[in-house]
Amino acid sequence: MGAGRFLLDWLRLLRVPGLGPVLAGRLLDRFGDPGAVLAASDRALRQVEGVGPGVAGAVLRMAGDGEGAARAAWELDRLAAMGGEALVWGSPAYPELLATIHDPPPVLFVQGDPAFLASTMVAVVGSRQASQGGLEMARRLGTELSLQGLVTVSGLAIGIDTAAHWGALEGGGATVAVLATGLDQAYPVVNRRLREKILGRGCLVTEAFLGTPPVANLFPRRNRIISGLSRGVVVVEAAMKSGSLVTARLALEQGREVFAVPGNVLDPRSRGVNQLIRDGARLTEGVEDILEELSWTGIRHPQAVPAEAGGAGSPESGAVADLMALLGEGPIEADLLARRSRLTVGELSRILLRLEMTGIVERLPGNRLALRGR
Repeated sequence: MGAGRFLLDWLRLLRVPGLGPVLAGRLLDRFGDPGAVLAASDRALRQVEGVGPGVAGAVLRMAGDGEGAARAAWELDRLAAMGGEALVWGSPAYPELLATIHDPPPVLFVQGDPAFLASTMVAVVGSRQASQGGLEMARRLGTELSLQGLVTVSGLAIGIDTAAHWGALEGGGATVAVLATGLDQAYPVVNRRLREKILGRGCLVTEAFLGTPPVANLFPRRNRIISGLSRGVVVVEAAMKSGSLVTARLALEQGREVFAVPGNVLDPRSRGVNQLIRDGARLTEGVEDILEELSWTGIRHPQAVPAEAGGAGSPESGAVADLMALLGEGPIEADLLARRSRLTVGELSRILLRLEMTGIVERLPGNRLALRGR
């Protein structure tokens, strides 16, 4: 069976009412591929644990539904036109950590560069109605995780999620946003620009079909993907009943580390994180706590770049001068700059962050860098 046919059959199967990831996985284990599931008899289907007459009948109806096949083909065409692709569970491109959870999405829809899903990731989540201090902490964590070579994962919601995504980008690294909607849904609307930035240095991920609007029951399902992709989950602010605590619980069930930033005991937004700490989550005051718990030594701890961005006499002045010379030749792709500068990822990200913050360097479309005004 060709890869295209396999994927089309998966998309048809996943539209069967009542068939979630767990049952879909059992059917695949029993029949080998989604096409064989759609070709199976009612009796054979009902021999699979959890498949009753309702689900079996729905599978049989989908198997004979020409409109369902056309819809699946349209989905793939539309996805390709958006620059997206579908990753099937069990394929080499499917995220390794996510594949190990109890109910991995059979198909992930990805827009941006799916290669980032093979990176080591840490989730940063929290309240939508965040305090200024919480926003600053989330942004700082995103930046510092990037400088350590880690990819920040969050849910693109306003508040803590948004701050964490922006921090990762400002740190010169990548970030992954997991959506509870289809890739074609601009939700939340205020994050349109952030979405565009993520597509340049990261990716958007969802298990929802195109056209799926934000529906309440999809957000907890989104949260299991956030934690499933990550080595650990950091909760910055959360009330006692919040989606962030759901993500933390899912992380524990999946065997991930849980971190919590302590907050003001008088602030309802801190009660959830303080409870997590009482329950055994790692009290987290900075990125060092995360790195220690994860035993992450991929990139040495960053040292602050002097305010003069490597002025005369600083240890990095020679590296900055070399970078300025390379950038002076015209816009250059970040990957090529990294190779030509011969700096480590941490050194390059650190210097570029300072140069961008001081307005000397700007990022252009296509993840290119240039001296501002050139």
